[in-house]
Amino acid sequence: MRIGIIGAGAVGTFFGARLAAAGHAVTVMARGAALDRIRDTGLTVQVDGETRHQPVTAAATPADLVTADGEPLDVVLLAVKATGATLAERRAQIAAMVTGIPGDPVIATTQNSVEAHRLVADAVGTGRTWPGVVRGYFIHTGPAAVRFNPPLASFTVGRWEGTGSTADAALGRFAAALTGAGIDAIVRDDLWCDIWEKAMFVTCFGALGAVADRPIGVLRTTLRSSLVGMITEADAAARGSGVALAPDAVDRTMAFVDAQPAEATSSMQRDIAAGIAGELDSQLGAVRRVGAEHGVPTPLLDLVGGLLELQLTRG
Repeated sequence: MRIGIIGAGAVGTFFGARLAAAGHAVTVMARGAALDRIRDTGLTVQVDGETRHQPVTAAATPADLVTADGEPLDVVLLAVKATGATLAERRAQIAAMVTGIPGDPVIATTQNSVEAHRLVADAVGTGRTWPGVVRGYFIHTGPAAVRFNPPLASFTVGRWEGTGSTADAALGRFAAALTGAGIDAIVRDDLWCDIWEKAMFVTCFGALGAVADRPIGVLRTTLRSSLVGMITEADAAARGSGVALAPDAVDRTMAFVDAQPAEATSSMQRDIAAGIAGELDSQLGAVRRVGAEHGVPTPLLDLVGGLLELQLTRG
């Protein structure tokens, strides 16, 4: 397939390198030092102490997102973090990245946000938007460089309307390309459930971990009741917005929490520790807004969000 990647952070670098190594035509859009590194040495992936450099086609703007031969792409993976202090800022950022791509390819999303997929759809339409969920431990180690901690590397994806995702031929080809590249691709008709279950995990554990400045091992023991409470509030917000989560979604999320390495932290948590707001509003703020919109109280999420905002203000 002809595949584009927007962003050479941890996810974009890993996915781009794996897909290119599997024989697909991959073009990666980046800027600054990451763009220079791609042009010089390609994408750099470290796994189990072994480092590999994978050549790909580099792009500096959306207009450059074509193959090396100038052919339009089949699908473009939006692999940048959903950052920005406000929803309006993120809307403008995403629109600037996904519009103007030659051939109007489908945009597959990866952001840890229950809002980001909607912002893409606002820019290019629901028919060109494949909401997706990435799982795995990918550590950004430098410009266009990543360290992957195996074994988990998966991408769950579906059509906007859900129904018919498993029968969509183009989506099936994309999933096959990912699987062939060593990334477990899962096509779901109920993709919104997966988006929210990912948010219940990564948003709640990242936000509470940032407040406590502790890894997940402490959160699931000393602060377990608070973590369960936050996850339960996110679950209620999802259901209030019409997402048909499984009855045991909270229990399954906590089981996933319990299965993680005790020292694990989230990228949002690491950013906040460095004094960077990063994904705080796009992750935690988005869940709180959905709750408010549908009349679902989120007092624990509100408390943690307020404390983090004060923490960032103090520097």
